[in-house]
Amino acid sequence: MEGTIENQVVLNPPNFKEAIRNGEDFYIQFSLMSPLVEEHLIKVLHRELENYDILYMKDMLLTVLKELINNAVKANAKRLFFRKKGLDIRKKEDYRNGMETFKEEVFSDESSILNELPEAKLVVRVFFKVLPDNLRISIINNIAILEEELVKVESRVKKAYSYKDISDAFDDVLDDSEGAGLGLTMALILFKNIGLPPETFSITTDGKLTIAKINIPRRTDAGEFSVKIAEGILQELENIPSFPENIIEIQRLCGNPDSTIREIADSIKRDPGLTTALLKLANSAGYITIKKIETIEEAVKIIGTKGINMLLVATGVQKVLDSRYKKFETIWKNSYKTAFYAQRIAMQIKHSKMSEFAYLAALLCDIGRIVLLSIGPDKINRLIEITGNRNLAETAVIEEITLGVSHSTLGSLICKKWKFNDALVKAIEFHHRPHMAPERFRDLAYTVYLSYIFNEIENRNCRFEIVDEDVLEYFNLNNKKNFEMLHKVLRDAYEANAAAR
Repeated sequence: MEGTIENQVVLNPPNFKEAIRNGEDFYIQFSLMSPLVEEHLIKVLHRELENYDILYMKDMLLTVLKELINNAVKANAKRLFFRKKGLDIRKKEDYRNGMETFKEEVFSDESSILNELPEAKLVVRVFFKVLPDNLRISIINNIAILEEELVKVESRVKKAYSYKDISDAFDDVLDDSEGAGLGLTMALILFKNIGLPPETFSITTDGKLTIAKINIPRRTDAGEFSVKIAEGILQELENIPSFPENIIEIQRLCGNPDSTIREIADSIKRDPGLTTALLKLANSAGYITIKKIETIEEAVKIIGTKGINMLLVATGVQKVLDSRYKKFETIWKNSYKTAFYAQRIAMQIKHSKMSEFAYLAALLCDIGRIVLLSIGPDKINRLIEITGNRNLAETAVIEEITLGVSHSTLGSLICKKWKFNDALVKAIEFHHRPHMAPERFRDLAYTVYLSYIFNEIENRNCRFEIVDEDVLEYFNLNNKKNFEMLHKVLRDAYEANAAAR
């Protein structure tokens, strides 16, 4: 068999990144679901979806894939179980007798059936194919689904599209002995509510294989609810306050080589909050001074126009958020840690010229998420009703029911509206898909991504095994020990800096 075998996991072609970049077909093949299989699935799915800028679908699709994979493994185990029992699965009497003890015997701690699947050459293949208008993901196992099993699955798919919400599904008695149970039903309800048609999912057999297909179009035909949400997001984008005029004025002065220190200082003094922040920055550990800085003129000399501009952007965004998005200040405060990490990473790789941009881009990378989460509690509650997910209000899953608007893309649109430079805009736009950033902004996008990942690991939303390999290679962090060592250095520096304030 072609490909690279590692713990009975086959990747074909072995270099999935190159295959995806070239638009080639690619598959993962295995007999059992394992942490290694899940790692590969997450990485491949991420790479495929980012080409469409539909990364917001990743968690949902991963849930669907895992459900379908588990069903396929279960189906393979069933065939092996019947074979070992000497039962003909196609005979009704044998089928009934076998199913009486199938679950109890196969999934008990003493059972060896699952471990025997590789030797029996019973496998599952997850096949990715890029078509002109959509991405097709097929989950294939090398046994044929029985006609009665196929009828049951097709009936459940049809029912899922008739349900108003997940509570309807609970009202039905769902027998998941054949697989395709409530997990798949819930996924299909989500498909429906983001505007994906019933033909998005299908399951067929050619007499030898069972093939479940998911077709993900580049753009969905939105349902009524999705349209309302998209309209709300676009309206929110229109209503975002402009950048404070006094901040813009100081930025103009800093950008004018003929401006004097006194002119810049006088303009800063008109804003008490900015004055306090500037003096605090000038006296921080980042600037070595013999004596305490007590005047704005001295602070301007010490910090320089680049440092002042960084402070201006942070202050301006803070004012906008305080005026409109105060309830999301936890996300904003978390962004300060990401920004600190990004600046330190830039300095660590001796790229001090980039450090200010890295700080600002990391600080602003979640601003799109804040706007998405601000579309209104009534819509959040409606989503909870649709999905049955009570944790929805605390997450960014809301992106799954927008019309292709990822929070990173939205964040870049906001920064364009505020007329930020291209480096900031691109770093924010590509902070979840850094290797797709334009070449001249890639080092900045990689730095912001890595700082974001460190924060996500601390929040238990990520782990080393699924970090973008291109970024790890760029920073020479492929070794987990080196990765964790850098993370510890940054975390310790942040805590020391916070304690000194």
